[in-house]
Amino acid sequence: MRFGDILRLCRQNLWRRKSRTILTVLGVIVGCCSIVLMVSLGQGINEQNEKMLKSMGDLSTVTVYTNGYAGPMGGGGSSEMGDTKLDDKAVESFRAMSGVSGVTPMMNFPYNVTARAGAGGRYIYDYVQIMGIDMTQFDQMGYKLVGGEKPVKKDQVLAGEWFAYGFMDTLKNGEQRTSTRGGQYSSCTFDQTTGQCEEDQDEDPFFDPLATQISLTTGTNYQGDQYTMNMYGGGGGTGDAGGNTAGQSENVTFDVRASGIVAGDYNKGYATSDGLVMDLQALKELAAKVDPAAAKKATAYNQVLVKAADLKSVPEVESQIKALGYETSSYEDMRKSLEEQSRAIQLILGGIGAVSLLVAAIGIANTMVMSVTERTREIGIMKALGCYVRDIRVMFLAEAGAIGFFGGLIGCVLSGLISLGINVVGALYAGGMSGGMSVGMVSGAGGGSGDGTGGGTSIWTILWQAIVGGENVTRYSVIPWWLFLFAVLFSTLIGLLFGFGPANKAVKIPALDAIKNNE
Repeated sequence: MRFGDILRLCRQNLWRRKSRTILTVLGVIVGCCSIVLMVSLGQGINEQNEKMLKSMGDLSTVTVYTNGYAGPMGGGGSSEMGDTKLDDKAVESFRAMSGVSGVTPMMNFPYNVTARAGAGGRYIYDYVQIMGIDMTQFDQMGYKLVGGEKPVKKDQVLAGEWFAYGFMDTLKNGEQRTSTRGGQYSSCTFDQTTGQCEEDQDEDPFFDPLATQISLTTGTNYQGDQYTMNMYGGGGGTGDAGGNTAGQSENVTFDVRASGIVAGDYNKGYATSDGLVMDLQALKELAAKVDPAAAKKATAYNQVLVKAADLKSVPEVESQIKALGYETSSYEDMRKSLEEQSRAIQLILGGIGAVSLLVAAIGIANTMVMSVTERTREIGIMKALGCYVRDIRVMFLAEAGAIGFFGGLIGCVLSGLISLGINVVGALYAGGMSGGMSVGMVSGAGGGSGDGTGGGTSIWTILWQAIVGGENVTRYSVIPWWLFLFAVLFSTLIGLLFGFGPANKAVKIPALDAIKNNE
């Protein structure tokens, strides 16, 4: 028989017992839906984990330190493996390692610092963190600028991305500007008239840090600005900006200008978010000016940041550094742990769905066995007319494969619709929850208007985001294209596998016995 004839007979035989065929296909649909949706939920968890890791910053950065305490200015430390000071020699050895794209020492200024800006020092930011890095390694380390340029003079610094929002207005009872922090947090205001939650916008800071001179005050015994201490109920201050109190060293005041604004990344230092970043040599000179005695003793760094070429190189880089006797920390262990947890969840969910598909496969086998039994006489006639055995086998396999194929195809379509519904309901629920918040309430990055799914977002936008996702969109069910393809092929394969036994039984029936069969 021609293959077209086999397909035509296959269609006729399946349609001959409509109810049985439909019920068998329905079983495959349920099984396919179960396995696809279960795996999609695992994929959704995996996608959320990846977004969480990305929000933590550059995961390819490794922090190197020693077992011994380095002291406030990075004094020497040692480990059990001997002398492992984090000095310039160690930095050069890290740069020579394979898989390393950049290395910079990181030194935090150890004394309290107050920043002032505006006429008469109107705006105050107390306890500013200042960090020093090797500016020649700025690009190699993956630091990014959101405005301005890198420092080229000693009195130039880089302001953290949200540094300007740390200032308070002393003429307005310590008022501060608010920011959504680049999408890490979001807030919305509920409009009683429209019933919608309107996304709050960043307030403009009191001043432009790139166009305003900033005055810094510090000292070895400097405790902070008097205004801040009085506001928060602190004790006596340390005198005026440039003065000193009894028994304390003289405070140092100097002016700086922000030449650029660095993108916030906590993995590369807290100061990139809310502090100031200086060239390492300039920070050393400042520390020597504040406390010359301590600066002379500083022979090593607190920490060194090592940038791996990519995520895959992080384990190798850490291994090389540890072999030299240093300690390291990175998010590699967390990333691996999350990946393993996500993989385990997907296997468990997929296994649960596979049980339903196994039940459907048994249904296919039962249907084909009944079909062979009912068509014994027909098989004998086909053999008597000279039909090849392989054609009879292919005909029954085609029927079983068709049940699996169409069941898998319909199951994938249904799974896609259910997955879309789950994401849409989740988005609408999150938007509704944020809509009920009062003014200034803060929601997580995954919900509310931060997802772009607040009350003011059109349903078409929500549908599109539920399908393709987005940077600030949380999808609970994610079905990649390969999962659809796998589900259809797997369902078809299950049909063929469980239909092979009945098909093989059909070709083994003797022609004369089959013709004599009256059933």
